[in-house]
Amino acid sequence: MGAVDFRQLEEKFFLTLYEPENTVLTMPASDLIIEEDMMRLIDTYGLLIKTEERSAAAAFFMSWYAGICSAMQHMLFRGDELLLDLSLSNVTVQLYAGDHYPLFSFKINEQRFRKIPITGGDAWRKKTLDSFYRENITPLIVTLSRLVQMSAIPLWGQIVNALYSQMEEELGDASDEKSRKMIVYPFQMLKWGIDASAFGLRKNPFDIKLRYIEHPTIPEKKIRLKTACCLAYRLNTEFDYCYECPRLNEKDRALKRANGHC
Repeated sequence: MGAVDFRQLEEKFFLTLYEPENTVLTMPASDLIIEEDMMRLIDTYGLLIKTEERSAAAAFFMSWYAGICSAMQHMLFRGDELLLDLSLSNVTVQLYAGDHYPLFSFKINEQRFRKIPITGGDAWRKKTLDSFYRENITPLIVTLSRLVQMSAIPLWGQIVNALYSQMEEELGDASDEKSRKMIVYPFQMLKWGIDASAFGLRKNPFDIKLRYIEHPTIPEKKIRLKTACCLAYRLNTEFDYCYECPRLNEKDRALKRANGHC
């Protein structure tokens, strides 16, 4: 039986077995479905990123927690036979001061694993994905959405952005068509194989049509438009809309390209 590569999980998805230095706040992920605890995390993080708007801090936090979802996707389809327990009860959220800005990592409390079966593997993966989102990610987003008084859709959008970026990165490294199909298939299962009820929505948030726009510096190349705005423009800094932001129109993007502000 293969072993889980924790170094890769830490480098790519912010999972860790250790506590970082300069910790600002540590909290069991299971506490985040309690509004008072979620509020403490969001308000502490918002102060560090210089925003008074909880919605912006919420979107940024979900873009970090998306690493948990990316790690699940990675282990289910390209791991070494083992699936690490990433449920809320086995994760501790760690907010700490980085060299330039605050960072999150997600400590695995216990190294608990399940073996991915060879026979009936696809059905097992579908069931696992359904329960992972239904029992862990959806309650988190429901709590956060209610707390910051914003729709759950843009919060899900941060996870969708992260997972499609993960797929594109892996496709960029693929050496042949067979490898590409092996990369795309897991996302097709997430997109079409999981019922919308697992996400607490009327439609599966991953079931979207990707849109592409002109590359900011390479005219013959296209890049993917983000599913949801990350709300960086609401920070009390000089941040503006991202070039790939769905809130921008083509005139705005053309102006950004012309001014070199991409």
